Amino acid sequence: MNRKVTFILSELDLRRAGHLHVFSAICDLRTIIRVSTIWSGGVVALAGFFHMIGMPWSELLENLPLFTLIMFIATFGVAFVIPLVLGPIIIRHRFRQDTLLRQTATVSWDEDAYEVEQPGIYNRIAWGDYSKWREGRHLFMFCRSDYSYQMLPKRVLTQEQIADIRRCCFGILAHATM
Repeated sequence: MNRKVTFILSELDLRRAGHLHVFSAICDLRTIIRVSTIWSGGVVALAGFFHMIGMPWSELLENLPLFTLIMFIATFGVAFVIPLVLGPIIIRHRFRQDTLLRQTATVSWDEDAYEVEQPGIYNRIAWGDYSKWREGRHLFMFCRSDYSYQMLPKRVLTQEQIADIRRCCFGILAHATM
């Protein structure tokens, strides 16, 4: 089997990776707990603010559903909606500015590692060094952390290569997370 492909990332590939990254965070239990904690703290802070400026407790309790809704929209909007709305603008700017993103990349893999080679750059990262991986309809995302990831568009792969990558990285990462 050929475990090597050469391609150039497109702006669309980057936008798809950004969306997959945000939607993966939405489904992550740690993220949900963090955002919910911020949301709860925001509701308490908002109610406390209104009480400090003279709103009686009875009126605060009456308006609690409204405070809860306002903080829900603000918290989850900042955490998820803003990245989805601003993401394409930031990606377009980054894609135009970062020449490395527009250079040819050659990737290869085996049971032990994932390799990427570009002009002047070479890295080989063991599958076990990735904290997680995500698969979307259009690409694979290999995450070193919550903020650092590599992507591999499926458009450059055969079905056999896609199955092989699943087998290589899922097998290693499944053991690492147990």
